[in-house]
Amino acid sequence: MRLWAPALTIVSLALVVPPPAETRLDPVAALRVQLESGDGVAFTSVTSTRVPERDKPMISRRSGVHELAHGKVVASDYREDQDGTDPERTMAFPDRSYEQSTGWRRYLPEGKNWVFEKTKDPPVLTCGLIRLSNPATLKVMLAGARTKRPGGVYDGTRTTLHEGVITLGEVAQVDPGLRIGLDQRLTDAEARIRVDWKLWIGRDQLVHRCHASSWLLTFLGEDDFDPMHIVEDLRLSRWGHPADLKPPPADQAASLDQLDSPEEAPVTPRPR
Repeated sequence: MRLWAPALTIVSLALVVPPPAETRLDPVAALRVQLESGDGVAFTSVTSTRVPERDKPMISRRSGVHELAHGKVVASDYREDQDGTDPERTMAFPDRSYEQSTGWRRYLPEGKNWVFEKTKDPPVLTCGLIRLSNPATLKVMLAGARTKRPGGVYDGTRTTLHEGVITLGEVAQVDPGLRIGLDQRLTDAEARIRVDWKLWIGRDQLVHRCHASSWLLTFLGEDDFDPMHIVEDLRLSRWGHPADLKPPPADQAASLDQLDSPEEAPVTPRPR
């Protein structure tokens, strides 16, 4: 019996050794994992824009998917309508964007279904004026959170609600590519714009909802200095689902200079 005692002792000790602790990601690290994954995230958003000369706000609704890879958003496919009229579909890639809408249809050559435009603005995941697809932006927002409390269930996961306020100047310090409009860098006045934000972060450490509210003095370069109030409510779901977005076939797309009467055509597609 004495020959078996040491062996039994060793086996017993092995059975009670706890497994190594699981490394839990924080929200910034979890976002970075998703941005490298090659997978996608679905989104829906409602944006309210209120200007002084209108009694009711303009309402824009979007729904679609972002494809994530190489540390960024590499493609987006979404549908959008303004005040419930003339729905548009946009596909955005790092060097070009494609759009379908009834507004474009009568200007397209026969056999073409899409309008495309070359662009230097890559697709991004935004919430209001903030680019959530930039991990450094998420980090500085959470570091400045003023409150934190239970936030309910979204996309099947219980969330924690983080709230705070940040200026666009503070965002631009960690996201130098931040723009208002298509190509404009922030002015000193724009850098002082405050964004009131809320983030609902799940047990998976991913953002499942974002609410952002801000007042602007100008919008897309217009010479109108009346305040404009923009509020966006963004929902994110199905993080990690497969996504493989491809541009439309080349023979189905027309460039702006191929349109019939291009000078009368609608505004150019908005790369996002």
